[in-house]
Amino acid sequence: MESVIDKLSEIETAASRIMESAVEETRRQDNAAEERTSTYDNDTDAQAARTLEAAKRTLQEQADQELEHLKTSTERSLRHMDAYYKEHKDALCDKIYHKIIRM
Repeated sequence: MESVIDKLSEIETAASRIMESAVEETRRQDNAAEERTSTYDNDTDAQAARTLEAAKRTLQEQADQELEHLKTSTERSLRHMDAYYKEHKDALCDKIYHKIIRM
C-alpha cells in the first residue's frame, strides 16, 4: 500500500513539474508573441510614416510645379494686358469717357 502511495506521490510531483513547465512555456510564448507584435507594429508605423512622407513630398512637388505654372501664366497675361493697354489706351479712354457721359 505504501508503495502505491509513493508512486502516486511521484506521479503528482511529476504532474506538478509538467504543469509548471507548461505555464512557464506559455509565458515564454506570450512574451515572444508580444515582442513579435510590437516589432510588427513598429515596422508598420515606420513604413506608414515613410509612405506618408513620400506622398507629402510628391504633393509638395506638384504644388510647386502648379504654382510655377500659375506664376508664368499670370506674368504672360499681365505683359499681354500691359501691351494691349499701351497700344489701345486712347481708344479705351474714349470708350470710358463716352460711357460716363451717357449716364
